[in-house]
Amino acid sequence: MNIALCGLMRSGKDAVAAHLVANYGYTRFAFGDGIREVTRRLYPEMYADGKKPRSLLQGFGQMARSFDSDVWVNDCFRRISGAERLQRANEEFYGEPTQPFRAILTDLRQPNEYERCRAEGFVIIRVTAPDGVRIQRAIDAKDTFNYADLVHSTESHVSSFVVDYEIENRGSLAELYTKVDEVLADLNAKKIT
Repeated sequence: MNIALCGLMRSGKDAVAAHLVANYGYTRFAFGDGIREVTRRLYPEMYADGKKPRSLLQGFGQMARSFDSDVWVNDCFRRISGAERLQRANEEFYGEPTQPFRAILTDLRQPNEYERCRAEGFVIIRVTAPDGVRIQRAIDAKDTFNYADLVHSTESHVSSFVVDYEIENRGSLAELYTKVDEVLADLNAKKIT
């Protein structure tokens, strides 16, 4: 089963994804991967000292969407399809079956992304955290952001999505991972593929 995570910035989506990659064999993808690749190449200084230039990412991503609203959706799903084909080719070449291909999308934010994930059969999980916790995480991670970034249009749809599961992330990583494990156990019990 493929999973898409939605949640406001620094709610813990990447921590959930890292746990799924490390413990359940998922392969990580993000709608923003293409945005990061292009902006890192064009504006490397904006990434100095491990910073995440949130305004640049949001602005560049939205600018490209003004020409084609599905540009990042299509880019991401091409990457997923390519990774799945590569896994199958490796299985055929080496003659050894591996576990089923599983994608974890870490940054579902836009309505068109949501619609595509639903159409592709993804399980959608919302990750939440209190605002103060999220802001402190952004500061600790050296994100460059301001109040406008917190209420940017890319953050405005997440709360309205109908999701399959919601995980509240207000404690430790161990507590978060336990909640993720419970969701995966429930999904496996329901045999959602």
